[in-house]
Amino acid sequence: MKGGERDRGILTPADRAYLRGETQLASDQSERNARSRIRNRVRESIRDFEVLIEHLPERDRRLVFEKQFDELDGPAAYDALVSAIAFLYLGVEDTDFAVEELLGEGINVAEAKRDRSASVTFERTYHSLSTETLLDRLEGGESLSLTELAYLQRSDDLSRSELAEHLADDETEIDDGRIQAKVTNF
Repeated sequence: MKGGERDRGILTPADRAYLRGETQLASDQSERNARSRIRNRVRESIRDFEVLIEHLPERDRRLVFEKQFDELDGPAAYDALVSAIAFLYLGVEDTDFAVEELLGEGINVAEAKRDRSASVTFERTYHSLSTETLLDRLEGGESLSLTELAYLQRSDDLSRSELAEHLADDETEIDDGRIQAKVTNF
Protein backbone atom coordinates (compact mmCIF):
# COMPACT_ATOMS: atom_id res chain seq x y z
CA MET A 1 0.00 0.00 0.00
CA LYS A 2 1.16 3.50 -0.76
CA GLY A 3 1.77 6.32 1.75
CA GLY A 4 -1.48 7.07 3.54
CA GLU A 5 -3.40 4.09 2.22
CA ARG A 6 -4.43 1.52 4.79
CA ASP A 7 -6.62 -1.53 4.87
CA ARG A 8 -10.24 -1.05 5.75
CA GLY A 9 -10.98 -0.71 9.44
CA ILE A 10 -14.19 0.79 10.69
CA LEU A 11 -13.83 3.19 7.78
CA THR A 12 -13.12 2.34 4.17
CA PRO A 13 -10.43 4.35 2.35
CA ALA A 14 -13.29 6.19 0.58
CA ASP A 15 -14.89 7.02 3.97
CA ARG A 16 -11.59 8.44 5.22
CA ALA A 17 -11.22 10.59 2.11
CA TYR A 18 -14.80 11.85 2.48
CA LEU A 19 -14.42 12.71 6.19
CA ARG A 20 -11.12 14.51 5.55
CA GLY A 21 -12.83 16.59 2.83
CA GLU A 22 -10.59 15.12 0.13
CA THR A 23 -13.51 13.97 -2.01
CA GLN A 24 -17.00 15.15 -2.81
CA LEU A 25 -19.99 12.86 -3.21
CA ALA A 26 -22.22 13.15 -6.26
CA SER A 27 -25.39 14.25 -4.48
CA ASP A 28 -26.88 15.19 -1.14
CA GLN A 29 -28.51 11.77 -1.01
CA SER A 30 -25.15 10.04 -1.58
CA GLU A 31 -23.70 12.10 1.26
CA ARG A 32 -26.57 11.21 3.61
CA ASN A 33 -26.18 7.52 2.70
CA ALA A 34 -22.42 7.61 3.30
CA ARG A 35 -22.83 9.31 6.68
CA SER A 36 -25.51 6.80 7.66
CA ARG A 37 -23.27 3.84 6.68
CA ILE A 38 -20.39 5.33 8.68
CA ARG A 39 -22.59 5.85 11.76
CA ASN A 40 -23.92 2.29 11.54
CA ARG A 41 -20.43 0.80 11.19
CA VAL A 42 -19.14 2.87 14.13
CA ARG A 43 -22.03 1.66 16.31
CA GLU A 44 -21.56 -1.97 15.31
CA SER A 45 -17.77 -1.73 15.71
CA ILE A 46 -18.19 -0.49 19.26
CA ARG A 47 -20.56 -3.37 19.93
CA ASP A 48 -17.89 -5.73 18.54
CA PHE A 49 -15.58 -4.85 21.43
CA GLU A 50 -17.68 -7.09 23.66
CA VAL A 51 -16.98 -10.00 21.30
CA LEU A 52 -13.28 -9.08 21.22
CA ILE A 53 -12.89 -8.85 25.00
CA GLU A 54 -14.73 -12.13 25.51
CA HIS A 55 -13.48 -14.23 22.61
CA LEU A 56 -10.32 -12.89 20.96
CA PRO A 57 -7.43 -15.00 22.23
CA GLU A 58 -4.91 -13.11 24.37
CA ARG A 59 -2.17 -14.09 21.91
CA ASP A 60 -3.99 -12.32 19.05
CA ARG A 61 -4.62 -9.21 21.14
CA ARG A 62 -0.96 -9.11 22.13
CA LEU A 63 0.11 -9.47 18.50
CA VAL A 64 -2.02 -6.47 17.56
CA PHE A 65 -0.63 -4.23 20.29
CA GLU A 66 2.89 -5.54 20.85
CA LYS A 67 3.85 -6.37 17.28
CA GLN A 68 1.63 -4.56 14.82
CA PHE A 69 1.41 -1.27 16.70
CA ASP A 70 5.19 -1.33 17.19
CA GLU A 71 5.54 -1.47 13.40
CA LEU A 72 3.75 1.86 12.92
CA ASP A 73 5.97 4.82 12.11
CA GLY A 74 6.78 7.41 14.76
CA PRO A 75 3.93 8.39 17.04
CA ALA A 76 1.20 6.80 14.88
CA ALA A 77 0.37 4.02 17.37
CA TYR A 78 0.22 6.40 20.31
CA ASP A 79 -1.89 8.91 18.38
CA ALA A 80 -4.27 6.16 17.24
CA LEU A 81 -4.84 4.95 20.81
CA VAL A 82 -5.29 8.50 22.13
CA SER A 83 -7.79 9.20 19.36
CA ALA A 84 -9.71 5.99 20.12
CA ILE A 85 -9.99 6.95 23.78
CA ALA A 86 -10.93 10.54 22.85
CA PHE A 87 -13.64 9.35 20.46
CA LEU A 88 -15.12 7.00 23.06
CA TYR A 89 -14.93 9.70 25.75
CA LEU A 90 -16.83 12.17 23.54
CA GLY A 91 -19.33 9.45 22.65
CA VAL A 92 -19.94 8.56 26.29
CA GLU A 93 -20.43 12.25 27.07
CA ASP A 94 -23.20 12.22 24.41
CA THR A 95 -25.06 9.49 26.33
CA ASP A 96 -26.70 9.33 29.75
CA PHE A 97 -23.88 7.12 31.09
CA ALA A 98 -21.29 8.45 33.54
CA VAL A 99 -17.74 8.40 32.18
CA GLU A 100 -16.40 7.57 35.64
CA GLU A 101 -18.65 4.53 35.96
CA LEU A 102 -17.92 3.20 32.48
CA LEU A 103 -14.18 3.73 32.91
CA GLY A 104 -14.19 1.84 36.21
CA GLU A 105 -16.29 -1.00 34.81
CA GLY A 106 -14.16 -1.27 31.67
CA ILE A 107 -10.95 -1.44 33.64
CA ASN A 108 -12.42 -4.05 35.95
CA VAL A 109 -13.62 -6.20 33.05
CA ALA A 110 -10.04 -6.11 31.74
CA GLU A 111 -8.53 -6.81 35.17
CA ALA A 112 -10.91 -9.73 35.71
CA LYS A 113 -9.15 -11.36 32.73
CA ARG A 114 -6.04 -11.24 34.94
CA ASP A 115 -7.90 -12.57 38.00
CA ARG A 116 -7.90 -9.26 39.85
CA SER A 117 -9.96 -6.12 40.30
CA ALA A 118 -9.05 -2.47 40.52
CA SER A 119 -10.18 0.61 42.37
CA VAL A 120 -10.49 3.36 39.80
CA THR A 121 -10.45 7.05 40.58
CA PHE A 122 -11.15 9.49 37.80
CA GLU A 123 -10.91 13.24 38.23
CA ARG A 124 -11.45 15.96 35.66
CA THR A 125 -10.54 19.59 35.95
CA TYR A 126 -11.67 21.76 33.07
CA HIS A 127 -9.69 24.71 31.75
CA SER A 128 -11.11 26.97 29.08
CA LEU A 129 -8.99 27.53 26.01
CA SER A 130 -8.78 31.02 24.57
CA THR A 131 -6.45 32.54 22.04
CA GLU A 132 -5.61 35.42 24.38
CA THR A 133 -4.69 33.16 27.31
CA LEU A 134 -2.57 30.85 25.18
CA LEU A 135 -0.72 33.76 23.54
CA ASP A 136 -0.06 35.25 26.98
CA ARG A 137 1.40 31.92 28.06
CA LEU A 138 3.60 31.80 24.96
CA GLU A 139 4.82 35.36 25.53
CA GLY A 140 5.52 34.45 29.15
CA GLY A 141 7.85 31.70 28.00
CA GLU A 142 5.55 28.82 28.89
CA SER A 143 5.31 25.74 26.70
CA LEU A 144 2.09 24.75 25.01
CA SER A 145 0.81 21.25 24.40
CA LEU A 146 0.15 20.01 20.89
CA THR A 147 -3.58 20.27 21.64
CA GLU A 148 -3.21 23.93 22.61
CA LEU A 149 -1.15 24.66 19.49
CA ALA A 150 -3.80 22.95 17.36
CA TYR A 151 -6.43 25.15 19.03
CA LEU A 152 -4.44 28.27 18.09
CA GLN A 153 -3.95 27.01 14.55
CA ARG A 154 -7.74 26.52 14.14
CA SER A 155 -8.59 29.83 15.82
CA ASP A 156 -10.27 32.53 13.76
CA ASP A 157 -8.72 35.11 16.13
CA LEU A 158 -5.18 34.46 14.90
CA SER A 159 -3.77 34.10 11.40
CA ARG A 160 -1.25 31.39 10.63
CA SER A 161 1.43 34.02 10.01
CA GLU A 162 0.75 35.59 13.43
CA LEU A 163 1.00 32.16 15.05
CA ALA A 164 4.25 31.51 13.19
CA GLU A 165 5.66 34.80 14.54
CA HIS A 166 4.81 33.75 18.10
CA LEU A 167 6.40 30.36 17.57
CA ALA A 168 9.50 31.73 15.80
CA ASP A 169 11.08 32.66 19.14
CA ASP A 170 13.94 30.20 19.70
CA GLU A 171 13.02 29.91 23.36
CA THR A 172 9.46 28.77 22.67
CA GLU A 173 9.02 25.19 23.77
CA ILE A 174 6.42 22.83 22.44
CA ASP A 175 5.22 20.30 24.94
CA ASP A 176 4.65 17.02 23.13
CA GLY A 177 1.72 15.63 25.10
CA ARG A 178 2.82 12.11 24.19
CA ILE A 179 5.85 12.39 26.44
CA GLN A 180 3.92 14.19 29.17
CA ALA A 181 1.12 11.64 29.16
CA LYS A 182 3.57 8.78 29.55
CA VAL A 183 5.10 10.21 32.71
CA THR A 184 2.11 11.95 34.25
CA ASN A 185 0.28 9.90 36.84
CA PHE A 186 -3.41 10.64 36.29
